[in-house]
Amino acid sequence: MKRTISKIVLAVLAVACVFNFTSCSKYKGFKKDKESGIYYKFYVLNKDSVQAQTGDAVSLIYQLALEDSVLVPTIPIQELVQESIYKGDVYTAIRMMHVGDSATFILDADTFFHYMGGENPFDSKELYFTFKMTELMPKAEVEALMKAQEEQYNAYMEQARAVEDSLMQDYIAKNKIKVAPTASGLYFISKKAGKGAKAVAGQKVAVHYTGKLLDGSKFDSSVDRGEPIEFKLGQGQVIPGWDEGIAMMSEGEKAVLLIPSKLAYGERGSSPVIPPFSPLVFDVELVKVGE
Repeated sequence: MKRTISKIVLAVLAVACVFNFTSCSKYKGFKKDKESGIYYKFYVLNKDSVQAQTGDAVSLIYQLALEDSVLVPTIPIQELVQESIYKGDVYTAIRMMHVGDSATFILDADTFFHYMGGENPFDSKELYFTFKMTELMPKAEVEALMKAQEEQYNAYMEQARAVEDSLMQDYIAKNKIKVAPTASGLYFISKKAGKGAKAVAGQKVAVHYTGKLLDGSKFDSSVDRGEPIEFKLGQGQVIPGWDEGIAMMSEGEKAVLLIPSKLAYGERGSSPVIPPFSPLVFDVELVKVGE
């Protein structure tokens, strides 16, 4: 009789697991989401609070761990909630949460690292993501903020573009530069004639340099490092102003290159030291031509 009852109980439990997917889990204390397959455990669940949606920006307290060790200690992060990269990913987990919620989600490690572009470096097959959602900015507010930031950035870029020429002309006048620019806009001012071979496109050259902004701020110098830079001339390995200017020199020559931004780093700049649309000044010495 006892054996019969046990079989009946087991059968009932099996049916319960099929029809109530959150009731049974291979991970103790965790439930399984039927749609995504993700395993989760909520410590705090605020169903009456705002739930994260794609496009929202959320603030999270975050920890990443294996079953028996912590990989990333508890830290605050901000995350823009995106469409899932794959079924049951981290964004799936975040979209299950409300403001004020805290929970742990178990993700398959092999799948996670595959979509991150690598192989799972751990023996463990599970990654434990623990989140506490502290704040949420709705998608509409995020878009409005991004639009305002874009408009501000565009205004800054337009101003930088507009003043570049006047800044160069002021520098030219202040430094009494008399040479005419080349067709591209480069100003080449020779300071010491060279007695060696002329630099030719395709050749390897060694150049000492000091780079400055128009206000005199130094941002880089091979002289300070005690070793010239080497590159093949005319192959796009350096900024266009260098390819053009060094090709005008002979071995041993020293010169100043006043380079407009279109021949340097243009609208991109070279963060954080070279702002967008920055003309540059280089003191250069062609140390060697050829191998």
